[in-house]
Amino acid sequence: MAWYAKTRFFHIIELTAWQLYPSAATFQRLHQRYRPTETQMKHPHPRVIDWIPFPSIRDRLIQRHAANPHIDQIFCDAVTGYVVETTMSDLVLGAPQITVYIRVTDLITAMSSTADDGLNDAPANLPAPDITTLFTSQSYARAAFKQLNMDKGASYYKIDPAFYGKYPELFDQSNDLTATGIPLRPKSQKVLTYPKPLDASTVETYRSFIDFSLDAANTISSSSTTAP
Repeated sequence: MAWYAKTRFFHIIELTAWQLYPSAATFQRLHQRYRPTETQMKHPHPRVIDWIPFPSIRDRLIQRHAANPHIDQIFCDAVTGYVVETTMSDLVLGAPQITVYIRVTDLITAMSSTADDGLNDAPANLPAPDITTLFTSQSYARAAFKQLNMDKGASYYKIDPAFYGKYPELFDQSNDLTATGIPLRPKSQKVLTYPKPLDASTVETYRSFIDFSLDAANTISSSSTTAP
């Protein structure tokens, strides 16, 4: 849930509101990437699949993994694979003007770092002096996160080709949502895992999110009934 907090739960609140109260009003608020496909509407499936902003992956997950007891980890692997394409020279000083892609979670990890590198207090201006600094300085990571519009949700995201290396059955060559270029990454990368078992902090986070989503659903429904 910390990952979604960093991205301000963009589009997820509206999606959850529609899941809780499916109606014309809540459906109209759904971002295009999250609007349910015919497969989603017709076939029962774990609702966590709906949170993935790539329709073809959702459909293939429902077709091939709806009953998979490890679906939560597949979801986490998909989220780990969210990337944004950019030009390397925009992020790193003196770098060539080549297309790269960078994982959302790598920058979030850097932004959440407690290491004191002396660069974390003042705002940074890109490009970063080098790749290491980009992934170890909170301020440079934050600047890149914002420049790449990662804080605005999944509208800008593509999927890391490495995800298909682990789940080749989910690949769909007909779409353009697979990242191109070369990966720009830190020396080590974290992989998201689901909480097992759920601890009190995670349960409280889920409860707060559900309460917030219920409020959003009520607000959407109320505004649709009072509109002229």
